[in-house]
Amino acid sequence: MNVRELMSRLRQAPGGATVLCLQNHCGADEHDMVREVLIPPGPWLHERQRRPDGHVVRRFHQRVDERSEGFNEATDESSLERVVILLVSNAESLEHTLVESARTGRTIDLKVVRAKQAQRYRDMLSYGKLLSEEVFRSRLSVSEKRLSKMVEKGHVFALDVDGHRVYPALFCDSRFNLKRLWKVAQILVPAPATLRFDLLTHQCGALLDQVPLNLLEDDKTYRELLRFARGWTAEFSRTAVKVYDATGPVDKANAVPLYSCAVEVDPRVLIWKRALKAVRSPGYQMPYEIAVSPATVVIIVERATAGQAGTEVEAHLMCDLDGRTLRATVTPAGDAPAIEHKLKLKSKHPSVTDLCDAVFKALSTLE
Repeated sequence: MNVRELMSRLRQAPGGATVLCLQNHCGADEHDMVREVLIPPGPWLHERQRRPDGHVVRRFHQRVDERSEGFNEATDESSLERVVILLVSNAESLEHTLVESARTGRTIDLKVVRAKQAQRYRDMLSYGKLLSEEVFRSRLSVSEKRLSKMVEKGHVFALDVDGHRVYPALFCDSRFNLKRLWKVAQILVPAPATLRFDLLTHQCGALLDQVPLNLLEDDKTYRELLRFARGWTAEFSRTAVKVYDATGPVDKANAVPLYSCAVEVDPRVLIWKRALKAVRSPGYQMPYEIAVSPATVVIIVERATAGQAGTEVEAHLMCDLDGRTLRATVTPAGDAPAIEHKLKLKSKHPSVTDLCDAVFKALSTLE
């Protein structure tokens, strides 16, 4: 966090608030930076406990109705004060923790990592950086039905804290351009909510170490943020196209595809447009020498999601070629019925990629 960002956050705090510095569950040292400024909505309890040697021990507590162990009503003092909390941490996020562990060769214990993340969210809930659904709806002045629609559209998202849905307070923070923030959040939907939250609230190397939340006001940086968000989101889903020779029986479990290609693309894009992009995009294509298409081929379109094992078959296409006439029987995933399409190709002897390109282009225009 730089001086401009720090001053901007401190201007939101009461002028008489006490500034506290908190190490965020890791060994912060003199080289670590202030990562976050938290402004709790209510006062904290400030205790001043006097020791026999005259030394005064000061403690701050969020719970204003409880005194700490050892508090003496006769000799000690307490008062309610507004506070500002500077979070100092040498670990910016869950992603940073994993990267650092891999770089240094340390064994990564996912249970420990998840426990730290859960505690981080609990702390953020107590500081007001995360809000219960009731408080969040009140801040936005929306009904339960309206909030449900916003979540469905991807404008906002919730995190899980001990089985309860909580919402990042940034989505109702008037200091930000909420209309633009909600649009960015909508783009990020395919990624897990925890990673979306980390991306929005931490410095990003691909954005010149800027925090995405600070790029919403300026038109130029906002357009760059949108471009980056689309590319980042696409990394969480890969669409693949596989083509098999079907002139004889096809055992897709053991058969080697005549041709296969894949591309990272937002899964919300129409399946045929994703498949067409996979065929047309350079990068992952095997083999490098494209074969002439047999008279009958089977095309499989499938999708893989980052963090999940296996793939999901989205469509099965049986294609029969007779001269320049191509008949394609398309069977979508699920219970949808098969549909037959007929189209004319430019050549009687198309390559596998030419055939796929023609089929997916035609299907894209039908929906």
